[in-house]
Amino acid sequence: MAAEAYRDSIYIEAPPEIVFDYFTKPEALVSWMGDRAILDPRPNGEFTLFFDDRCVEGRYLEIERPRRLVITWGRQGSGELPPFSSTLEVAFALEGAGTRVSIVHHGLPMSEIRRHALGWQHYLERLRVVGSGGTVDPHRMPAELAEGAD
Repeated sequence: MAAEAYRDSIYIEAPPEIVFDYFTKPEALVSWMGDRAILDPRPNGEFTLFFDDRCVEGRYLEIERPRRLVITWGRQGSGELPPFSSTLEVAFALEGAGTRVSIVHHGLPMSEIRRHALGWQHYLERLRVVGSGGTVDPHRMPAELAEGAD
């Protein structure tokens, strides 16, 4: 049974045209999330993101540069959240001199809500720092996200 969608947003001190790339260019994505990425940002293009010994697999469904994108999302080898089984919507709205990034993650099973809420809070903060011109330490999955994942 799927839970209600997870929603969150952050403000980044950079224009949408720059922030959008943090979801579509491998080197930009791994500057805040994951270790390695294989991305083909076009409809039905590959979205594969490696985290330590885990892998998120999906496809880009919609790309409206620089306003919005939709990606399927799931964990390789997972019985609870297999590849392509959930959907991540990301909106980029001009707000002042920066960008409001809003995410809606649909289709998460109840057993994944807490892990994804913690994960998105952790990674969106890293995106806020990097997207605003700062730096973060290299990726290291927080222990609470690694525990119990199938």
